[in-house]
Amino acid sequence: MGRVGVEVVLFSGRTLKQGQGLETGKLGEDYFNAVNYCELDSTTMEVLGVSEGDPVEIETIHGSVVVYARLGRDAEPGKAFIPVGPYANAVVGDDTCETGTPDFKGLRAKVFDARGQRVLSVKELLTEILEGVE
Repeated sequence: MGRVGVEVVLFSGRTLKQGQGLETGKLGEDYFNAVNYCELDSTTMEVLGVSEGDPVEIETIHGSVVVYARLGRDAEPGKAFIPVGPYANAVVGDDTCETGTPDFKGLRAKVFDARGQRVLSVKELLTEILEGVE
């Protein structure tokens, strides 16, 4: 029997904290904390059985990544938000449709409970991604 996940439409975008984290360095703790989460609504979190701060896995046709669950104050059922950064990049395709920017909005995804797994540091995640590139 396969894992049970919740289907969502994934959105990604810049946040103030993500921008501030860039100023202190992408390998620093400020940046890590600014990009290592996915905002979900309370119903999705309840269905998954997770609380704020628990790890969840985001999976798309492009890849998967483990991030922390965060209750989004304006989150709607069926939608999820992850800040632009290496964690979002792990699940967004590289096709830019000749615009120069990947499609960070409206990507079909599934969210799974990932308790027992850990959120990789930015350095660990980038190393894992680069090792998968041939």
